[in-house]
Amino acid sequence: MNDRRWWLFPPIAWLLVFLALPVAVTASKAFSAAGVEALASPTTWRLVGVSTLVAAVTTAACLVAGYPVAWCISRMPERRRRWVLFLVVLPFWANLLVRTYALMTMLRPFSVLDTWFAAVFGLWHGWLPFMVLPLYNAIEKLPPRLAEAAADLGAGPAQVFFKVIVPATMPGIVAGCVLVFIPVLGAFATPEMLGGAQAFMAGSRIQLAFLSGRNPEAGAAMTLVLTAITLLLLWGYRRVHRSEGLL
Repeated sequence: MNDRRWWLFPPIAWLLVFLALPVAVTASKAFSAAGVEALASPTTWRLVGVSTLVAAVTTAACLVAGYPVAWCISRMPERRRRWVLFLVVLPFWANLLVRTYALMTMLRPFSVLDTWFAAVFGLWHGWLPFMVLPLYNAIEKLPPRLAEAAADLGAGPAQVFFKVIVPATMPGIVAGCVLVFIPVLGAFATPEMLGGAQAFMAGSRIQLAFLSGRNPEAGAAMTLVLTAITLLLLWGYRRVHRSEGLL
């Protein structure tokens, strides 16, 4: 045996025990009689569709808000930039539930609790830094005079942004969208706490199926669907941006 390859065994064993085995157990439950019935149920696909739509809206909102923030940070002096980036990640020092309770206190006077707006706002607030950081990394790598060169060639401000800046920062855009979309797709705590019974997503259905113990096969079936969507997104990302080395 080649001694240079012995170090492969610990990560392979870790993947087998903590990834392959749980996925195999989940798949076995998902393809049981109760699991197949859940997969064929319109309710399952309605929840998956709702969760996908909420994840897409949240991702789009994070992109619209995160791009100008990342752009402004990248144009700041080096010393100030470090402090602003610190402020961007500072919310992660507090637990997600603590931040969600704070949002409940903030939104209650506006009478928007127990609505989809509150649920999406909470998800947007929680995952916005995951959009800002990869965007900042991509924007920072832009050549300083790229926009000036495009303008000198006759491009207007809108053309410079959409035909030069956006394509050049597309790796950061795609990475940020993946980092936001995937966790929001399976979210359940924030939508339940802020959106109430209206904001019932696939993650809530999975939690209920497993914790109640009544129908874990249905929870496994929905978990398998969300896992397939996640793997499809990661596969698409790698196909488009193999050279970035982010995943």
